[in-house]
Amino acid sequence: MPKTSGTPDTPLFVKTHDFLLWLIRHTQRFPKNLRQSYTLRLENIGFEFQEAILMANSVRDVERSRWLAIADGKLVCLRALLRFAYDLELLAGTQVQHAAQLVDELGRLLGAWRKGTDR
Repeated sequence: MPKTSGTPDTPLFVKTHDFLLWLIRHTQRFPKNLRQSYTLRLENIGFEFQEAILMANSVRDVERSRWLAIADGKLVCLRALLRFAYDLELLAGTQVQHAAQLVDELGRLLGAWRKGTDR
């Protein structure tokens, strides 16, 4: 896969990209009646997380901490929205479990970055 200019190759950025690909492939199968509400919101939160970490990578100090905090909040929202996917039977239990593992890993990587920034 060719690297997009300006996109870091570190695990957080690569795994975010991989998660978003997984998410889009699965949300394409969601019912059309949820497309303008739930599905779009779920996808947008995922992209907002990616945007927040990209912005954090492009700035320093207090501004970086602010973007990382925003990214952390987006992960909280992603977890809640994924639970709705399970409750609405849009994703099977194994799919939600897989998504939760991916989001947890993103959270750990983000947490490590935040911890390094706080020093």
